[in-house]
Amino acid sequence: MRKIFFGTIITLFVSSQLFAGCMKTELTQLDNKLKNSAMSEEKKNEVSKLRDLVAKNEHSNSELAFKSYEKALRILNEI
Repeated sequence: MRKIFFGTIITLFVSSQLFAGCMKTELTQLDNKLKNSAMSEEKKNEVSKLRDLVAKNEHSNSELAFKSYEKALRILNEI
């Protein structure tokens, strides 16, 4: 019984850590759009800073990461 309990707790902990706030696809999307965009260097730098904010905060502050991601997408779609 004790082994089952601890096994369940460990499994839940590991699975929650694997998927918590991961924005890998969003970061890849920003990288691809930034690479293929024909915008000014100033705008590219701004999007790069927002992308860095997303990467930095994706696990610690997911709300800020998502807001930064949305703002970067708005800038990229202004072209």
